[in-house]
Amino acid sequence: MKCPRCKKNLSTKTIEDQKIDFCESCNGLWLHKHQLNRLVGESSGDVEMCSIDHKPHTDRFPPIECRECAGVVMDKINFLDYSDIILDHCPSCGSFWLDKDELEKMQVYINDVETGAHEVKDGVAYGFLVRVSRLLYSIFH
Repeated sequence: MKCPRCKKNLSTKTIEDQKIDFCESCNGLWLHKHQLNRLVGESSGDVEMCSIDHKPHTDRFPPIECRECAGVVMDKINFLDYSDIILDHCPSCGSFWLDKDELEKMQVYINDVETGAHEVKDGVAYGFLVRVSRLLYSIFH
């Protein structure tokens, strides 16, 4: 499979019984529908659905087409609605594309939560953010 952003070949890693496609060139990450929830072990809520809204969002990356759904342009959505991290989401198949900068922003956000620079009052959200941090480390290190 090709990277939807830079068109290089994607590599695959198996992490916690999930096959993850990632781009070694641009450090992007492809997640199929429900895969983000499974990877972060989120059982008390649906992180993916909590992130999807119908507001227009923009970031510095141009829109991309879903690699699974021919001709479908992915929507820009705000991860967990309060993080200011904009992800690409396919409204047709539910897949996500996370650009390199989005992963770095997640790590900064998680660090801010861990150091107390940003307070997360919801314990489930905090647990989720810690799990995302560990997951990203296992993929890219």
